[in-house]
Amino acid sequence: MKPLRFRLLTTFVLLILSSLTYAQVASYTLKGSVHDEKGRPVELAQVVLNDALNTNTDRNGNFVINNVPAGVYQYHVTFVGYQAVKGTIEIKTGKEVLNVRMQELGLKLKGVTVTATQQQMGSKSEIGQEAIRHLQPKSLSDMLQLVPGNLTENPNLNNLSQAHIREIGTDRNNALGTSVVVDGTPLSNDANLQVIAPTRYGTASSATMDGMSEQTTAGGGVDLRTVSAGNIETVEVIRGIPGVEYGNLTSGVVIVKTKSGRTPWETKVQADPYSKLIYAGKGFQLKDGGAINFSLDWAQSWGDTRRHYLGYDRVTANAGYSNQWGPLSFNLKGAFYSNVNNRKRDPQMDELGDTFKNTNVGLRLSANGSWKPKNAWITSLDYNLSMQASHTIDKHHDRVTSPDGVITNVRETGVHEAMFKNAAYDCDYKIDGKPFNFFAQLIASKYFQLGKQNYTNVKFGAEYTVDDNNGNGLTYDINNPPQAGGTHTLRPRAYKDIPALNTLSGFLGDKTRLFFGTRDITLEAGVRLTNLFLDKDKSGGNGSMTVLEPRINASLNLLNRKNNNLFDDFSITGGFGLSNKMPTLLYLYPDKSYFDYPSLAYYGNTEADRLALIETRVVENTQNANLKPTNTRKWEIGFNFRIGKVKGFLTN
Repeated sequence: MKPLRFRLLTTFVLLILSSLTYAQVASYTLKGSVHDEKGRPVELAQVVLNDALNTNTDRNGNFVINNVPAGVYQYHVTFVGYQAVKGTIEIKTGKEVLNVRMQELGLKLKGVTVTATQQQMGSKSEIGQEAIRHLQPKSLSDMLQLVPGNLTENPNLNNLSQAHIREIGTDRNNALGTSVVVDGTPLSNDANLQVIAPTRYGTASSATMDGMSEQTTAGGGVDLRTVSAGNIETVEVIRGIPGVEYGNLTSGVVIVKTKSGRTPWETKVQADPYSKLIYAGKGFQLKDGGAINFSLDWAQSWGDTRRHYLGYDRVTANAGYSNQWGPLSFNLKGAFYSNVNNRKRDPQMDELGDTFKNTNVGLRLSANGSWKPKNAWITSLDYNLSMQASHTIDKHHDRVTSPDGVITNVRETGVHEAMFKNAAYDCDYKIDGKPFNFFAQLIASKYFQLGKQNYTNVKFGAEYTVDDNNGNGLTYDINNPPQAGGTHTLRPRAYKDIPALNTLSGFLGDKTRLFFGTRDITLEAGVRLTNLFLDKDKSGGNGSMTVLEPRINASLNLLNRKNNNLFDDFSITGGFGLSNKMPTLLYLYPDKSYFDYPSLAYYGNTEADRLALIETRVVENTQNANLKPTNTRKWEIGFNFRIGKVKGFLTN
């Protein structure tokens, strides 16, 4: 396989190098406008040519795309609340004008799509506004039910909501390896450390089976319930081989685009025997150009009306500002989420003396856009800066009726004097986490028109991420510790003492489309290089982890309306790619393990006659020196066809 893979990559590189030697044809400026059915301008609508050249309309609905080489282009115009418009335009004189009329989404539209739409190349599906409105989802995970291969369930918020692609179940590894990208920013869960003691209880946040561990996603993917479903415009799911601009994943990508620009008032009220949801959102056009958009929702869900303490209450708020100043576009978006009524108690739990409280409050802030210079060696420069911060607190109150008898809090190997604890007591412990993520990405692209229809678009970029946790970690009163139940006991640990994760990535990719008579081939390929920087002394000897990820997708169109009377389209698709998911803080920097063996326990009649000794053994090196990124290797081959309104695809 390795020689074949090498030949494929070599062929791709040679194709790109040879294509760049073609003389560039003359370039022009394409102007146009976008209006709705009533003739009103649509501001901030996106106009895209050949999936490469793009811009947004201004407050008057007008747009300008500079540096457009002569040739034939497929255009795609989209805006939230309107049906997408597609077509073909030929640029050959520079006097061409593209005027588009968009139709608002509503019940009067014919042929509304209520499922995910399969994309032309690779295992990709897109969920549009028509499908989202039909489904009436309560969370982002509800939308993923429309993707081929996913299990259909009634929309709910009862359980932790994570992305699982090509898998039915709740496997944490699959969810951890699925990248969820919202407006260009990957949602990170790599600094989530809400566990009581990973060396003893793994990813559990409680030592008892009381439902507390069902509230945290430590060691897994992000909780999708923190993303408001009502504020989502489109969702694209890549089940197969993603582009090289997406990294730190093994199980696919979920790409979410939220609403922006001028939108009408939208309110939703949903209710069923187990849940309630209220949503309101609106986008305003500003007099001086640009637009602001906001939304607010509240949701409540009970999986079992008899056990409200296992229910879920959530509030989210979103706000955004968008504008276009000549060649520069700018989008500023913020999102807030919090669970409410988070005190988990029940009459039966009160009788046992058990209660717990889970608090999860977070904020996301991002600034992104692109710069398209009129005369420069690059076609566009896309930028993305984002920050994600949250405060998660798990408080637990326990009634310990069968204590260990002899306890200690020493952290050194040896025999030490210990304390007696032989009567029932109340224990309170808290897990305090403050995960933080910073993400910065810069992508430059250069578009080349190779004759009338052929083109290639080269992208190269870099990104830098930081994941840290400044929480106090596990804290409790040493005189009333959590019940350990065995020689492997617990110790408090501050998360702020754990080193942060720093990751630097670079990537180079290209998308080329070549026509051969009535047939054409599309190639999308590239390579990604990522390095994770580690504290060598605290990670078991690992100073860094480096991965190289080549990826390629191809689509060969054999039949279309020009060369046969049956198929509107018949294409063969295929691809190959490597993907890696870096270990998270939970696995890179585990705590020490403490084993306590009572040596002497003499309980005299008076306190002066009592003596307890414990031999403590500390396992210092709990890190795995052989820990490596999770790796997946994917091969794909299949075909797509379309006959009139009948579509089909098969991928293996």
